[in-house]
This record gives sequence, C-alpha cells and structure tokens, in this order.
Amino acid sequence: MKGTWTAELKKGSLTVSVLALISREPMYGYQIIKSLQTESGGYFDLKEGTLYPILYRLEERGYMKSAWLQKEPDKPPRNYYTITPSGRQALKEAAAEFYTMIESTKKIIEKGAKRQ
Repeated sequence: MKGTWTAELKKGSLTVSVLALISREPMYGYQIIKSLQTESGGYFDLKEGTLYPILYRLEERGYMKSAWLQKEPDKPPRNYYTITPSGRQALKEAAAEFYTMIESTKKIIEKGAKRQ
C-alpha cells in the first residue's frame, strides 16, 4: 500500500519541485534528476521517462525555456532549462498553494489519526 501512496504524493509535487530547482540556476536533465535525489534524501529517485514529460509541460506553458549549450569544450552540448519570468510567478503561486494544501491536509489527517 505504501508504494501507491508514495507515487500519488510524488506526482503532485514533482512539477513544482522541478520548477524550484531550475529557478536557482539553469540545469540539464540529468543534473535535475541528481539534484532532486540528493536534496530529497533519496525520496525523489526519478527516471528520465518521468522527468522529461514534466519538462516538456513546463516549457509548453512558457514557465521555462531550453537551449543546447556546450559549457565544457571536451563534452557534448547539453539541453539546459532556464526559468522564465512567468515561470517565477507560477512558482511563487504554486509554492503558496502547495504550503496551504500541506497545512490544510495536515489538520485533517491529524484529527483523523487522533480518533484511531
């Protein structure tokens, strides 16, 4: 049962987490995956097949843009994702909504857990 809950809860928070990461600095896909994994203490351990649809949706909505850059001469170019001004606004709104949801859900769950 735990795996079902984990998948559902992760699904709702990944988009805002990815947007928060790229708000700090331009990042490429593998870098985003590793940062999510490291900063979450291993909770977010994604495969590329999970990340790229999120990136495509964010770009489609105009919240970020991507560009192929070769930052190191001896390595191939990578597709870097950068947040846009509308992405910063969306992140601000999503973060406020996310924290409201967490606090509201916490109140409901705590009341339910006390009855057990």
